[in-house]
Amino acid sequence: MRLFFLLLFAIISLMASPKELTSFYATFTQTITDEHKKKLIYTGELWASKPQNALWKYTKPIQKSVYISGNKLTLIEPALEQATIRTLDNDIDFLEILKKSKPLTPTRYTALIAGQTYFIDFTNSILESISYNDDYDNTIVIRFTHQAQNKPIEANRFKAVIPADFDVIRN
Repeated sequence: MRLFFLLLFAIISLMASPKELTSFYATFTQTITDEHKKKLIYTGELWASKPQNALWKYTKPIQKSVYISGNKLTLIEPALEQATIRTLDNDIDFLEILKKSKPLTPTRYTALIAGQTYFIDFTNSILESISYNDDYDNTIVIRFTHQAQNKPIEANRFKAVIPADFDVIRN
């Protein structure tokens, strides 16, 4: 009987494997909770595809877009009429975090990337959330809805277009 449960756990783990994701789209709610239990909530959309492409498009409470292509990050902030372009210290992307994760349970995975521990939750093989604690002891929980996994995403989605009148800051 114990062998049956071990086999069932292994099969379920394989079915929910994050290693199979080649692209991902979802709407998201990102909740940042500080050490005093004060919360800041963002909403938006995420597109990600291999190799190392992501677009986090925040819609509330402010609008901003974060484009990641390889180790290049472009942050466009319309309210400030500003774009920031910088090189990332490492080339770990959203899908790479999922790929490097290890199962804790059939629906919960964990990944240790550059000293940061991430917890990844699935429901019926669909990515539901990612959570972690940042360097400032904030707890970050990103919950996904309206998910689409392994569907084609146009490559031009990941190309940042900076309006001509925006200030550009390069780090």
